[in-house]
Amino acid sequence: MLRTDELQEVVALCDADGIILSWNRAGEEITGFPREDVIGYHIDSVISAGSREIIDEIMDIQRFGSVLPGLPLRLQTSFGWEVPAEVTSVPRQFAGGGTGFLLIFRDVTLKTQLQEELDRMDVLYRGLVEGSPDIVYVLDAHARLLFINDTVETLLGYSKRDLIGRELIDLVHPEDRQRAYWPLRERRRADRATRNLRLRLLTKDGQTRRYDLGFVYVSLDSVGLGHRGSAAQIPPEEHLGTQGVARDVTELVLLQEFSRQAELILPVCSVCRKIRVSVGGRDVWMTLHDYVEQKTGVMFSHTYCPDHEPPHGERP
Repeated sequence: MLRTDELQEVVALCDADGIILSWNRAGEEITGFPREDVIGYHIDSVISAGSREIIDEIMDIQRFGSVLPGLPLRLQTSFGWEVPAEVTSVPRQFAGGGTGFLLIFRDVTLKTQLQEELDRMDVLYRGLVEGSPDIVYVLDAHARLLFINDTVETLLGYSKRDLIGRELIDLVHPEDRQRAYWPLRERRRADRATRNLRLRLLTKDGQTRRYDLGFVYVSLDSVGLGHRGSAAQIPPEEHLGTQGVARDVTELVLLQEFSRQAELILPVCSVCRKIRVSVGGRDVWMTLHDYVEQKTGVMFSHTYCPDHEPPHGERP
């Protein structure tokens, strides 16, 4: 018997026909099959039905004396479930002149569970990113787009195919590009990274998407990518790129602009309805008509509402 009982891996010694000659303690503990129940039986007896083709391939290749490392399969247990494993096959030459092979099964249950969890997290992450109302992007070290989510098409009209490989600064309004240059090449992290930088991003071909504008106001957050996750600033040789989020704030900006154009509380005369405003430190009364024209630039045209429509033929 092989001295393999101290190993954590399942070890099975088989002859050239796949008959088990030796079975170690780990094999008993992991599969639940004691030595006496498997020795003399074909190796298929401890392999799940879905993985038996792999064993057949191993036996065919073993005839050429090759080592086969790390092939994935599943072990069958006496408890009714399967154990994910990776099997390494090593050819053996017996003292009497016969040949066989040594199978070493490494339990990868934890590895498989972790991979499955990572796959689930990847699906969840992609769902969150692609479903985000914000533009999420990743740039390489030269500020070229490696990834951008589908929101860019909703907000700006560009498809991913239009943008991957381009510099993101091409989408920035010409008047904002100087301010955007370094944030789109951000190397800093944590508190020193770019936060809440207001920019205008151009829509595709200048087409209006919202509010009759050919651009969208965004609030930009960007951080550097690098090997040292705790570093406040990434050395140039370790700079991998930049990741960022551009949040649509067009509605907020327009609301702020309107708020600056109009008083929050307007004193109005109860009789003549004139508006009182402060001009040069003194109060001035003006009509609502004049106030709106001065504050917004809106021009008025005059007509009649249904309540004041003059009789037919009596319009001045």
